[in-house]
Amino acid sequence: MNAVEQATRGGRDWTQALAGSGSEIHLGGESVSVQALLARGRAGWQAHAAVRFPALRGIGDFDMLALLLAAIVDRRPALLCAADAAPPAACDGAIGAALEARAADAADERAPAAGESERGPSGLAVQSSGTLGTPKTIWHDPRDVLATAALVMQRLGLGADDRVLITVPLHHMYGLGAALIPALLAGAQVHLLPKANLLSFNGALRAATPTWVYSTPHLLRTLVQRKRDPLSPSCSLVLAGDGIPEPLRAQAQQVFARVFDLYGSSELGVIAISGANQPQALDPLDGVRAFPAEAGAGQARLVVRHPHAATHIAHAGAAVALSQAWDTGDIAIFHDQGRFAIQGRADLSLNRAGKLLVLADLERAIMAWPGVELAVAIALDEDTAAGKAIAVVIQPSSPALSLDTLKQHAASTLPVFARPDRYALAAELPRLGSGKPDRNTITKDYRHG
Repeated sequence: MNAVEQATRGGRDWTQALAGSGSEIHLGGESVSVQALLARGRAGWQAHAAVRFPALRGIGDFDMLALLLAAIVDRRPALLCAADAAPPAACDGAIGAALEARAADAADERAPAAGESERGPSGLAVQSSGTLGTPKTIWHDPRDVLATAALVMQRLGLGADDRVLITVPLHHMYGLGAALIPALLAGAQVHLLPKANLLSFNGALRAATPTWVYSTPHLLRTLVQRKRDPLSPSCSLVLAGDGIPEPLRAQAQQVFARVFDLYGSSELGVIAISGANQPQALDPLDGVRAFPAEAGAGQARLVVRHPHAATHIAHAGAAVALSQAWDTGDIAIFHDQGRFAIQGRADLSLNRAGKLLVLADLERAIMAWPGVELAVAIALDEDTAAGKAIAVVIQPSSPALSLDTLKQHAASTLPVFARPDRYALAAELPRLGSGKPDRNTITKDYRHG
C-alpha cells in the first residue's frame, strides 16, 4: 500500500503522501522531482535557521518552491505572499524578495531579540487578496491544507496519468491548495506558469498538452478571444474568480471539454466544486457544510463549517481563532442536497427601489454586452429616488463602444431599478496581483465622478 492509499484509508494526515509523491514539476524549461525539491528546500531552510517566521515573497522559481514544499512537509512556519507585498509585523524576515525590497526591509533575516515573544500562531500563513480592503494574515495547519487538497484531488479524479497546467500564483490558496497540492498528491505531471500571459499560456498549452488547466477569468478571457477551437477531448478547465459572465463561460466550453467552477476563500481553502459545465450547482466537499445565515432562506449570506479551515486570522492586531461557523460575506442561492450558487458579495449589494441589487449580478449582465471586456460597479455617495446612485466603470474590448451604446443596452436588458446612473470608460482598469479588479482604487478614482 502506497502513501496515498494509506492516507485515504486513514483519513487523517497526507504529509507522507506529499513527501512520497511521484510527480515531476516543470518550470522554465526544467523538470525536478518532488523528492529533489524537498532535499533542496531542507538545505535552504538550514541557511535561514535564524528566521522563525519568514515571508516567502513570490513562489516563482524552484528555489522558492523547494522552500515552500519543505515548509509544508516539515511543518515549518512561513508566510506566503506576492513578491512585491509588504510582510506583516509578525514576520521576522523575508526570503525571495527583489534586491530593492530586501534592502528596504530592516528586519530581514534577523534573529529574534532576547526575551522576544512569539509573534503569531505556528503554521503556514497566507495573505488574503485584499479585494475590498487591507489584506489579512491567515494561518493554516499544513495538515489541514493537505487534507482539503486530498478532497479536491478525489472530487476531480486527478491521477498519476494527468498533466496539470497551473497558470495561477502559488502564494494564494487557489494556486496552492486547489491546484498544486492536489496534483502532487495524485502523482501527476505539473507544469507551472507563475507569470502567465497570452503568449506563455498558448505556448504551455501546446508544449504540455495538459489534461487539466487551472485559470482565472482574467487570463481565460485573453485566451478565448483569440482561440475558439477545442484543445482536446480530454482537457478540462478549473475556473475560480469573481464575475464570470455567461458569454465567457460559453466560450470556455468551446475550448475545453469540461469546465469546473471552484469556490473557496483564503480562510477556508476550497469549499465547493461544481459538476462539469454546471456553474449554478456548487457542491460542497465531503465534510463541508454550507448553509444560509437565516435558516430556511432560499437566498441569504453563506455560512460554512469546514473541517480543515484556518486556525487563526489577523487583520489589524493580534491573531484570533477562526470561528467554527464562518460567514463568508457572500450571498448565495441555496438548492437541494446542500448545493448552492454564489450571487456576489453582501457588502457589494444595495437596496434599490425595494429590491436587492447584487453588484456582481449587474457586472455579469453588463459584461455580456457587446464590446465590454470588464465592468466594475460601485456605489456613489449621492442618492436617487431608487436609492444609492450607481456608477459602472468599463474596460471596453472595442474602441467603438460609447456611453450612448451602453445606455441603450441598459434600457433593453436591465430592469429599471438595476440601471446604472453613470458610466465611465477606462482603457485599462487597475488590478490586484491575483488578477481581480482593484475595487478600492477604482472606487477612489470614480466615486466622485
